[in-house]
Amino acid sequence: MKDFTVQRRYPRYRIALPVLYRSTPEAISLGAGWTRDLSEGGACVELDECLWSGTSFQIRLQTDRGSIELKAQVAWIGQPNPEGGTLHGATFIQIPAVQRQALRDLLSVKMKARESGLRLPLVLSVSCRPKGRVGPPLYGRTSDISRGGLSLRLLHVIPPGMALEITLHTPKGPLPAEGKITWVAPPARRKPGQLIQHGLQFTTLDWSTSLSLGLVAAESV
Repeated sequence: MKDFTVQRRYPRYRIALPVLYRSTPEAISLGAGWTRDLSEGGACVELDECLWSGTSFQIRLQTDRGSIELKAQVAWIGQPNPEGGTLHGATFIQIPAVQRQALRDLLSVKMKARESGLRLPLVLSVSCRPKGRVGPPLYGRTSDISRGGLSLRLLHVIPPGMALEITLHTPKGPLPAEGKITWVAPPARRKPGQLIQHGLQFTTLDWSTSLSLGLVAAESV
């Protein structure tokens, strides 16, 4: 618990980043998850397995500027979520100077940002339709994603507030989700024949889909 107390000396920021981690040096496969908040000294992370308190593990944070490789130690463990995922308090240890500077630069940007979500560039094909309606789907693609939503490019305008059922077509298979349009690029920013940018906020995204989306983002950036 001592390390966790030290960790609290650093300002913490709500920020959701995809996480890849290796629980032991011998582990063949990587685990995955998302950060809940982040500081220079540690993070609250939601992982796909429950690690033992005191466990040291390698962690990779995926950002819009590349990855940050760190060594961490589990300071505390939350109750597992029945729908999947377990919260862990992680203290960063033995941080190389280059990685520490990358972490500081990231947090410096977040100090000035209004949103907790960090958009990661990711292009995926998308099919969607207004929620509850039948008929052929609309097709488009993403330009960036976060755990809370994505930037969606479509041929036709969908008005803000409309609820959508969407399917993200990823290398790991289709990922279904629901969301609502929060904004649309104004006419001055639209060009004939080009896809129109929309902002979509997820309204339904279960843990399994969120985890798969994080994996795709982490492996693609």
